[in-house]
Amino acid sequence: MNAHRWLRTTLPALLCTTLLLGGCANQQADTRTVPQTGSAVAGASPVEDAAATLAKLRSQANRGDLDSQFQLGSFYFVGKPEKDLKLAEYWWKQAADKGHAMAAVSLAYLYTGRDNPDFANPQGMLKYLNQSAAGGNPMAQHILGNLYLKGQRGVPRDANQARRLFQSACKQNYEVSCTALTTLP
Repeated sequence: MNAHRWLRTTLPALLCTTLLLGGCANQQADTRTVPQTGSAVAGASPVEDAAATLAKLRSQANRGDLDSQFQLGSFYFVGKPEKDLKLAEYWWKQAADKGHAMAAVSLAYLYTGRDNPDFANPQGMLKYLNQSAAGGNPMAQHILGNLYLKGQRGVPRDANQARRLFQSACKQNYEVSCTALTTLP
């Protein structure tokens, strides 16, 4: 599968899965350290639950918590409470600029312009994709490896660099990179 098609088809699915899993993991951790709110309280509605969760997340994000910034950006990206790509960009950028690898790869995806052409930013996409890959994110390493393999999106064709990126991702059990290694010339 070529990098363009992979970015268009597989990356959004992986991103959504990661966002959902990240949200579940953070929510479980929060329930152990913070008193329950919402439906655990008599009379609270799911809307009140969501509002309380969002308020807590926003408070933590405003205090500089990188995971909360990433998660808040992800909520805005997928439409919780509302789809707002400007806010998704803002929160992901806050976390990515401080080294959060998943926020950086998410921002790189946003900058492909696939969800909204107004956000297309090829230089920003490469900056954050490289940053995430350098931070050890296997998904970013794989995507960048594909770009090097094909010489696309302003990345020079370099099969050796592609191989190094696939190897790094494969060592982290990123199966698509392990498969890609077997098909390299």
